[in-house]
Amino acid sequence: MALSVTLSMLILPNEWILDYLTPGTSKPHISEAFVKACRERNCNYLIRRAGNFSEKLFRYSKLYPLNGAVRRFVNMTLRDFTMVRIVEEHEIRAEGQDLSTIPLDDRYLVEVLYSFPMCVLISTDAFLVEKVTHLNLRAVLFHDDVNVTLQRAEEMV
Repeated sequence: MALSVTLSMLILPNEWILDYLTPGTSKPHISEAFVKACRERNCNYLIRRAGNFSEKLFRYSKLYPLNGAVRRFVNMTLRDFTMVRIVEEHEIRAEGQDLSTIPLDDRYLVEVLYSFPMCVLISTDAFLVEKVTHLNLRAVLFHDDVNVTLQRAEEMV
């Protein structure tokens, strides 16, 4: 009898997924569709505990406590360990890597990518995606099309 193992795709979202959830953006449905599609595809998000994403997550949870979309995302991130994996500082293995081409506020993302080489960064920042791919790491530019983005990410793994 053959054993079948399904591996989860590791997704590293940057702050766009949070920004889209905020009031006035008219894009919460895109973030929610992204989460839903990732759940259906058995993806796992990597979220670095010490990073801009986590800081923004907590800031938005305080700024928008009554916003249902923000509250659901915060709850998922903090409580759904079947979908979200918190990356601790002792897991970061990026010593000696040249990150000089990466903007300072995005280096925490690239350090996660170096530490988890099978991970794919999903970003709306074309400059960052270009710099990440030049480092031979995985990144996909997100253009608000959930299925196309996840298909491209799957092709990289």
